[in-house]
Amino acid sequence: MLKETIARRYSAALFALATEEKSQQKTVEELDAFVRALGDDPDLARFYESPVIDRGAKQQMLVAALAGASDLVTNFIILLVRKRRENLIRIVARQMHDLLDNSTGREHAVIDTPTPMRAEELAELARRLSSVYQRTIVPEVKVQPALLGGITVKVGDRYVDASVSGKLEELRRHLLASADAWPATSTNGKRTVE
Repeated sequence: MLKETIARRYSAALFALATEEKSQQKTVEELDAFVRALGDDPDLARFYESPVIDRGAKQQMLVAALAGASDLVTNFIILLVRKRRENLIRIVARQMHDLLDNSTGREHAVIDTPTPMRAEELAELARRLSSVYQRTIVPEVKVQPALLGGITVKVGDRYVDASVSGKLEELRRHLLASADAWPATSTNGKRTVE
């Protein structure tokens, strides 16, 4: 949680600078490329995140490695090294996506379905959700056969469960909660006296 808070300050500052340069999308893409490179190359990740490697040597190697990146992204990554905050890069990259989405009026929706949705169904659902939430909804569909039928939708911190398994679970909870109120019966089905 503390890392998220600290990273948010860096993300906000970087996004503000990217906005001034009108390079928000490019900045997000370059950060993504750097984070992807760290994920693809464990040696690079260890080098970048190592607290024992000389900061000057690390900065020189990063400047050379980031030769194709914008000055903004290169300077930002070097700043993280100078401040000993290399471990924030992945969080900052994720937060930059959130800031970009927010600035463009987009919001992601995680949609779980028991079977894959047809493209036209998904487009119609995204259109309806966009109308309800007054934002451009970007759907991310996950196939979850355990739902049995229907869908679940999560937009931000809002969650709608319109699945068969969700309705069955709701019914089960209702029956268990009301079972305590039922009169006790004997094995022959007749009411017992307590």
